[in-house]
Amino acid sequence: MFPSRRRFSAPLESRSGGVAFSRSGETHSELLASPELIRADLKLLIRLMPPWSRSLRPILIAFLLQCASVIRARAENRVDYRYEDYIEDNDRIHIRTHAVYAEQALNAQAVVKGNFVYDGISGATPTGAAAPAGSDRLPTQNFQDIRRAGSVELDWTAGRFISRPQISYSEESDYRSVGLSWNQSIEFNQKNTILNLGVSRNFDQVTGFWLSNQTIWKDKDTWDGLIGVTQLLGPNTYVTANFTVGVADGYLTDPYKGVHFRYDFPVDGYNADPSAAVGENRPNQRIKQVGYLGITHFVSPLNGSVDANYRLHHDDWGIWANTAIVQWNQKVGEKLLISPLVRYHVQSSADFYAPVFNGTLVDSNGVNAALQSDGSLLFEGEAGFPGDGRAFSVPAWPQYYSADYRLSHLETWTLGVGIHWQVHEHVSVDLAYKRYLMQGLDGVTLSSAYPQANVFTMGIGFQW
Repeated sequence: MFPSRRRFSAPLESRSGGVAFSRSGETHSELLASPELIRADLKLLIRLMPPWSRSLRPILIAFLLQCASVIRARAENRVDYRYEDYIEDNDRIHIRTHAVYAEQALNAQAVVKGNFVYDGISGATPTGAAAPAGSDRLPTQNFQDIRRAGSVELDWTAGRFISRPQISYSEESDYRSVGLSWNQSIEFNQKNTILNLGVSRNFDQVTGFWLSNQTIWKDKDTWDGLIGVTQLLGPNTYVTANFTVGVADGYLTDPYKGVHFRYDFPVDGYNADPSAAVGENRPNQRIKQVGYLGITHFVSPLNGSVDANYRLHHDDWGIWANTAIVQWNQKVGEKLLISPLVRYHVQSSADFYAPVFNGTLVDSNGVNAALQSDGSLLFEGEAGFPGDGRAFSVPAWPQYYSADYRLSHLETWTLGVGIHWQVHEHVSVDLAYKRYLMQGLDGVTLSSAYPQANVFTMGIGFQW
């Protein structure tokens, strides 16, 4: 029997830049850069979108560099609604997201912001068990769940200091998360230089199939800290550089992922059913370091801008990840912005990842056996061992083990285009399409484990 539900998350594909909150169940954080000070009004709901959405670059307005001489954005009262449809090929996983973002200036110094997200996920996911003999299709199990999440943030400006305390909450049937964060920006050099500091703390609880079928809850706590700088290089260009350190402690295992142990015994009848599995076991701590470098340049003759960034991730699970994004933002007339993008991500595998592990499900400590001349097996501890046969050893299980393809050596491509239309002074419309492609690079994980997906987004905003 396998789980009816699993935590959905993309591989290690987040951007760095200031501290915010990751979606429940994620092992990485979404970090908010100081360029977001001038992008925030049009990014709408990005920080609380699901991981597959957060891992895809939101559309960026072309005129943002035209107002770069004043890095801090003018507060704008607004309410935005966004609907997003994530559909994997063959309808393996389908996620529908409804999100609302609101922003209201309280006075010249304070702005309050709020997000609410409601999404439903359903479909089938690999269980972690091995494929049946002669098949290239991994076993999957159906699941469904609903997530409700929200956050409230206060932006407070006092001279050259901008403070952003935030509190967030997310809940699913098997996951609860409460987060606190504080981002601090300090302006220097006539506002041409901004120092960014941030810290966040998440308090999570998780349950699942391998936790006594969702009767036991486990704690997971996460700290993230950031230091970075945003520098205006000229009237058309600015760069951002950040460095983030994060520590996660507690139950970091996915309670819905299984692992198959297999040993090819020389005698029929001892090999385990490929569909049999035990729950995976990950380390109870993860320390990561993330470097981020981004540049945005406005090309005056084309009335457009290019936004490019690179992220390097490393953690003590043995994963190195590189992510690069290039997006062109073309302004057409006074009201239309078209933003094509391309994104590439590649990561190494975790030290404890394998699609199938060498061992036996019967004994995690391994066993010694001997093949007898009559074709039978004699095991250590039985009378007469090793008998007249040749002895061999079945290895013990490693300390940590996971067959979750998201921890494998893989790459992803995202190709997409977004359209922002300022229909009226007080009304805007957003449309976007993205194609998401993931494939394995280790040569051993079956290609059927990796998803490809279409992502459709539409939204409407009201400003006053």
